[in-house]
Amino acid sequence: MRRTAALIAALAIALVACTPTATTGGTPSPAKTGDFKQSKLDIAYSFMSDASVHKPTAKQLLTGALDAMKKEAKSSGGSDDVATPDFTTDTETNFPDFKKFAAAAGALALKNPQLSADRIAQAGIVGLMQADPDCHTYYLDGKGGVINSRNETPKGAAPQVPSAGTFLQQQPDQAGLVAKMLDGGVAYVSWHAFEINGTYRVTDAVKAVLDKAVAAGAKAWLFDLRANIGGNGADTMWSWFLNGEDTLKVTVKTGNAGTQSANKDLRLGPAYQLPIAVILNDRGGSAPEVFAAGLKENKRATIVGSKSTGCLGSTSSSPLGTDGSQLYVVQAEFVGAITGTKYNNVGISPDVPADDSTAIAAATKVLLDKIAGK
Repeated sequence: MRRTAALIAALAIALVACTPTATTGGTPSPAKTGDFKQSKLDIAYSFMSDASVHKPTAKQLLTGALDAMKKEAKSSGGSDDVATPDFTTDTETNFPDFKKFAAAAGALALKNPQLSADRIAQAGIVGLMQADPDCHTYYLDGKGGVINSRNETPKGAAPQVPSAGTFLQQQPDQAGLVAKMLDGGVAYVSWHAFEINGTYRVTDAVKAVLDKAVAAGAKAWLFDLRANIGGNGADTMWSWFLNGEDTLKVTVKTGNAGTQSANKDLRLGPAYQLPIAVILNDRGGSAPEVFAAGLKENKRATIVGSKSTGCLGSTSSSPLGTDGSQLYVVQAEFVGAITGTKYNNVGISPDVPADDSTAIAAATKVLLDKIAGK
C-alpha cells in the first residue's frame, strides 16, 4: 500500500510538471466588454442589410450605428474614444464586419457606464436607420414610441375647404371626407386618410361623393390631398380615370419586381372622365402621392402646389427580440412606369407651383381653362 501511494503521488507531481501554466502559451482571456444589447443590433443590421431596397453597404450602416452611439456617449458626458473599424462596402450582410462593430460598440459601452444597455442600443438602431433614411423605415421601441429615419419638419398646411360653393358632403366622415361643388362645375373633394377596414372603405365613400357631383353637373375634379397620411386604395382610384395603362414600376433590392397598371374593369363611365387637378404639398404622403403619380405618369391630371414629401414605397418589419420593439424597413419603392421618374425620397414636383394660400385658386383656374377648351 505504501508503494502504491508513493507511485500515485509521483504521477501527480509529473502531471503537474507537464501542465503548461497560464502565462506560457495558453489562450488569452477575451477582452472585457460592455452590454449594448448585441443580439438586438445584430437583428437590426441583418434585417436592414437584407431588406432595404436602397442596398446600403456594411460600412454605411455600421459606421452610422457606431457614430450614433459615440454621439450619445459624448452628449451624456462620457467618452467617445473608440476607433471606428474599417468596414467593407458589401451590400449583403457581412458577419465579420458586424463582429468588428460589436467589439467597438462593446468597448464604448464599457467606457460609458452612465449609459444603460437599452439607451446605447437605441442610439445604434437609430444610427442604422438614419444611415439609410426612408419614410417607410422607422423604429417602434416597444413602449409606444416611434422614431423615424427621416426627420424633416413639414412646412405645408392642411387643406382649407373653400368658403364658396355648395356642399356635397359637409360633415367629415371618419376619413375626413368633405366635398363641395364650386363655381363653373369644379367638384372639390378632400380627405385625410386612405382608410380601408372591416366597416369602412374610403374608395366607396369617395365614389359616392363623385356620384353626387356628377348628378349635380360636375365638369372637373379637384382633389385636395394635402396632409393626407396615406393608406390603401390609391390603385382603385387611379383605375377610375385610366384605361388599363401602366402607372408605376416596383423596384426591390434585387431589381425590378413588376409594373403596376390601372384595372380596366374599374374605369368609370364617360360622365366621370373629366379634367383632374390634384393639390399636394410636403405634409402627408404615400397613398396620395401614389394616386397622383399614377395619373401624372399618364398625363391624366395636373399636379398643383408644392413638391410632395416623397414617400412612395412599401415596408416590411421584424421584431428585435422579446421586448416588443419592431424595426420597419423600406423593401420596395415606386418609379414612374412611363417616364422612369424616381419619386421615393424625392417627391412629386408640381406642374403648377403654388403656395398653400393660393393652391385652390390656381387649381381651379387650371380646371376652368380646360373646361373652356383653352
